[in-house]
Amino acid sequence: MDFEDYKIIEGTMTIDDELATSFGCIGTLEGTSDISAVEKKCEGAVIKTVKKVNKVDVTLTGHPFTAVLRNVAGMTNEGLKEGVYGYGDKIKSKKIVFTAKVEDMEGNIKYIAFPNMDDVQGLTIKIDNDVTEIEMKEFGFSALKDENGMFYYEALENDLVDEDVKSQWLTAFTPELVKAGSQSI
Repeated sequence: MDFEDYKIIEGTMTIDDELATSFGCIGTLEGTSDISAVEKKCEGAVIKTVKKVNKVDVTLTGHPFTAVLRNVAGMTNEGLKEGVYGYGDKIKSKKIVFTAKVEDMEGNIKYIAFPNMDDVQGLTIKIDNDVTEIEMKEFGFSALKDENGMFYYEALENDLVDEDVKSQWLTAFTPELVKAGSQSI
């Protein structure tokens, strides 16, 4: 079966093993591998290369829910009055799991997951009084290797046999969930 990515219909984030939260409205998702190559040369010519993925640079744009935006950016209300959030220089690194369902033009579904992301951009603020459309927020992440040695997962819904994987992908994704021979929670 061919699958052409058309649109993300659901996206969730799990931050520091808290409950998965709906991201909000997603505009774009891009991922680009950062690859190193080791070359073997003979008489000045490359005769063999070995490639190694270091990380995947991920850019996500959208209209996130306020709680997700604050949590990803590292904003806190610790030590502040109720309802007040601040952004300071003591940002803690957070493990972020991003999962989503992607739909093709025929209505087929593909599940995707970045199981171990770290925010590399921090807080950005832009307010433009001259716009006719509200600009989407942009996030920058590094997708890092998980305990299975993977940076990214995907599965076509029609290929998934394990119903637990389908039902838990968006709400409780872990590398253990998709590992062969493992028992689902």
